[in-house]
Amino acid sequence: MSSEVSPAKKRGRETAADMVRSLGIVMVLVVAAFWLAQPPDSDKAVIRVIDPAVEILSFTRAVPDAVVPGTLPAEWRPTVAAYDSSPDRLRVGYNTPSKEYAEYFASAGDRDDFLLEAAGRTTEKGTVDVGGTTWQQVDNTEGVVSLVRTAGTLTVVVGGIRSTTTLDELRVLAASLTTLTTRG
Repeated sequence: MSSEVSPAKKRGRETAADMVRSLGIVMVLVVAAFWLAQPPDSDKAVIRVIDPAVEILSFTRAVPDAVVPGTLPAEWRPTVAAYDSSPDRLRVGYNTPSKEYAEYFASAGDRDDFLLEAAGRTTEKGTVDVGGTTWQQVDNTEGVVSLVRTAGTLTVVVGGIRSTTTLDELRVLAASLTTLTTRG
């Protein structure tokens, strides 16, 4: 019995069928990985709603005549609040009815430095009347619209650097601002 060994194919002599089979195996692996990486249909982002009352109260105690966010429609959900006492600053961010982001940011410190931090490099676009109060409309270099108002030492920005909401929603937020009466 003679055992003949079939000659091995020389490298570089693969046929088109060999390449199609190899590619088929790779495609099966890619499709399987894609299918396994898909999130379940029930996997929705949960927005964490907070109560900004403590931060707002702290700010109004330090800056008694400050205008702060008041009552907004239920679809406006506060998601972040921060009070900083040096200088006195308050930031409250909201998820809006259109599922965008709007922000109230106020400071009793230097206006120019604060405005650059709160809204970025801006261009004045005119004025906007909100409930009889005049606000300055500014757009930053990324096209984000903000409303700015200065009263005494307090500067308020409704919008911000990363705001994604519309001017109409910014007007709703600005219209909600109120002065709280606090006792030390």
